[in-house]
Amino acid sequence: MNAVNEQQQQRRLLRNILLAFFISGAASQPLGSFIPFLRDTYGFSYDLSGVLLSCQSVGNLISVLVAGVLPVYLGRRRSVLITAVWMAVAYFIFAAGLGAAPLLIAACLMTGIARGGNSNFSNCMISTLPGDQATRGYNLLHGSFAVGALLSPLVLVLCASRAPGFGWRLMAGGLSLLCVAQIALYAKMPLPPEAPHKGIQTVDYRFLRNRQFWLGSAMLFFYISTEYAVCGWLVTYFQDIGALPADLSQMMNSLLWLVIFAGRMLGAAVTGRISRSTLLMIDGVGLFAFFLLMFFSRSTAPIILGLVGVGFFMATIYPSAFSFGSECVRGNDLGCSILIFMGSVGGIITPALVGLIAEQTGDIHAGMALVMVCTWLLLASILLSVFCSSHTKHT
Repeated sequence: MNAVNEQQQQRRLLRNILLAFFISGAASQPLGSFIPFLRDTYGFSYDLSGVLLSCQSVGNLISVLVAGVLPVYLGRRRSVLITAVWMAVAYFIFAAGLGAAPLLIAACLMTGIARGGNSNFSNCMISTLPGDQATRGYNLLHGSFAVGALLSPLVLVLCASRAPGFGWRLMAGGLSLLCVAQIALYAKMPLPPEAPHKGIQTVDYRFLRNRQFWLGSAMLFFYISTEYAVCGWLVTYFQDIGALPADLSQMMNSLLWLVIFAGRMLGAAVTGRISRSTLLMIDGVGLFAFFLLMFFSRSTAPIILGLVGVGFFMATIYPSAFSFGSECVRGNDLGCSILIFMGSVGGIITPALVGLIAEQTGDIHAGMALVMVCTWLLLASILLSVFCSSHTKHT
């Protein structure tokens, strides 16, 4: 009976976390789609737009570190509530039409703080599930994020077309209300038991001496560098190189996340049938090849084909890499936060560098070349991780 009750609790936890992370995807990911509206409305330059994107990553970075320590003192529920509230505040600022650059920079920072808290909490909760349930849970978790991420830009396009000039502000207001619902969910959902809160000195640090943890961190660093830069600059890139019309460019973010969602659902279905190492190698090679196709194409069909390939092979890299690195930090809030932190560092550096390069050269294509380098480094880190993991098993 206890085993049955435990399974029911695990399923209930998974459902609640998937819903919360769906809202996180809907609110966190559309920032790249909002950038063209902010540029048109307030006249922002490439480099300031890059700073706005990177501010979300800076906030994410700060929050991930804090979220790894706060539960030790306050517990998981209070910790996630403290960070999640800022997403609602940020979108209220967007909706209110407050266009001062410092205030919008602060708002982007807030979205990152909430995103980091949501991500650390959700990934740590999934890490408490046993065995293959955790690997499957990571794919479902990030699949639910992808659903939110693909729907938000579609609703944004709809709002902008129905209410030109201020429709994007209506969308921001709707996202603010959605984030309030997420806060209510966090306040009510049952959570698994946790250790007494006795201070940071009680945390287990042994994972820091584990090579697998650092290999997983490297894969996450280059993956998040790629994902944040692609998602943040995708719409602007297609519009500015003139390869796609403005409306179609806006739809590309939703197409990307639709494919990512499908890929993550497929990943959840094949968990246990295809080895994690094989899946990572296929994804790394596929992502690099299709990004090259998208990067060097100038007509609609190959660009869309390249983007679909990028999304499909991106889909299971983060869940697989996180599962790889988190095997030695199950249920450890600090360990999970450091894993996410390593990816967040790449998410700060790369979008800002893309904007800086584009501003200095006057060519967004030159900035996106940096992302091509990131996809190659991601492939290299995957191959190294698979090789070292295989070597460890045979020694």
